[in-house]
Amino acid sequence: MKKAFFTLAILVMAFGNMSFAQCKADLKSNATANVLKHYGVRDETTFVPQLAEWKLCEGIQYRTTYVYDEYDYYLIEELWQRKNGSIWLDLQKTTYEYDFFGNVLEVLVEDASSGSWENYTRTSYSYESDLLSEVVKEGWVPGQGAWENLTKAVYNYNGDVTTVLYWMWNGNGWSSNELYTYTFGNGTIELLIQYMRTGAWQNREKYTYTLDFDEHITEILYEYWENEMWNNDMKMVYDFNGEVFNTTKVLYWENQTWEERYLLEYDYEDGNAVHGTCKSYDSNNNSWEEDNGNIEMAYGYNAAAKTYYGSEVNMTYVDLTGLNENAQASFKVYPLPAENEIQIQAEDFQKAEIYSVTGQKLMESTVVKMNVSSLSQGVYLLKVYDQAGKAETQRIIVK
Repeated sequence: MKKAFFTLAILVMAFGNMSFAQCKADLKSNATANVLKHYGVRDETTFVPQLAEWKLCEGIQYRTTYVYDEYDYYLIEELWQRKNGSIWLDLQKTTYEYDFFGNVLEVLVEDASSGSWENYTRTSYSYESDLLSEVVKEGWVPGQGAWENLTKAVYNYNGDVTTVLYWMWNGNGWSSNELYTYTFGNGTIELLIQYMRTGAWQNREKYTYTLDFDEHITEILYEYWENEMWNNDMKMVYDFNGEVFNTTKVLYWENQTWEERYLLEYDYEDGNAVHGTCKSYDSNNNSWEEDNGNIEMAYGYNAAAKTYYGSEVNMTYVDLTGLNENAQASFKVYPLPAENEIQIQAEDFQKAEIYSVTGQKLMESTVVKMNVSSLSQGVYLLKVYDQAGKAETQRIIVK
C-alpha cells in the first residue's frame, strides 16, 4: 500500500488531460482537508499566504503567488510558476468565485504549458443551509473546445457521521466509485474509505485522526484492509509546541514495528510557518537526508494550511485586516460583526451606502447610525462619503 501521503505529487505539476489516476489522487488529497472543515467554505484567517517558494531535491524551483480581493479578503487567484534560469515561467493559474456568504462557488484552473492560457479543470460547488452538498469537477477537452465531466462528490450529514459519495464519469453517465465515511468521536475522527465491487461496498483504507483538547490533530494512523482485517500502513505524528507543531514524523509499519521514514521541520513567526523542510532516513548512513515530500505549511496558529511537494518551502504572509485598516483609516465602523445596527465614526461625514459584494446598492443613510437588521447574514460593502463627495469603502459582516 505504501504510501499515499508521500507518493502523491501536487497535481498542478501534472499537465495534459487529467487521467483517471489523477482524479483518484485528487479525491484522496482532499481527505484530510475534509476532516475538520468541509472543503469549499473559505477560511476566516486574516493572516494568509502571499508568496510561497519551494524546491525539489533535483534543484527544480517553484513558486505560488496569492492574490486577494481588495475589499472582501477573498483569495481570488493563485499563480503557479517554475523557475527556468533567472526567469519564472507561468505553469498554472487558479481563480475562485464566491457566493454572497463567502462560500466557494467555482474554482477554475488554467494551464500555460502550450505558451498561452488554456482551460484545464473547473470545479463547481453547491450548498444546502450553508453546508457543502455537491462538488462536480470537469476537464477541458481541447479538441472539442468543451468541458467534460470527471468526478462528482455528494455530501450527506447525519449527526456525528458525514459521508461523501464519489462518482466517476464514464462517458455516458455517472458510476459510484468510492465512499468516504467520517465519524466524529470523543477526541478522534475516523475516515473509512470503501470502493464498489460486485454491487457492494468493500473496505479499502481507514484513517484515524487523534485530537488533543484544543482539537489539534496530533496523530494520523493509516491502515489498509487485507485478509479480512485492518493492517497498519503509515503513521504521522505531530509534535506540538504550544499552538504550533515544530516537527512531523512519518513512520512506516515494517517488520511488525514502526520505523521513522520522513521528518518535517518548521520555523514559525507569529504562528505562521515561514520555513519547512523534508528529510528521509538513510539507513545505510544512519542519517537524515534531504528528500521530497508533502510539506504542510500551517498558518494562523493552525487555523489553515497549504501543502507543497518538495524538499524545502519558504513562505511570506500578509495580514489582510491590517492592510484594510491602514487603507481605510479615515473612518471606523463598529460593532463588527454587526447584528442590529452599525455606528460610523468619520470626520466631515455626508452619507453612507451599503452594497452587496456583487455591487447592488441595498441601503443609504445620511446619519452615522444604520439599522442593518433587515439584511441577511453575510458580507457587505460599506461606502462612506465626506462632504466633498470623496468615498472610501470597507467590508462589513452582518450575522
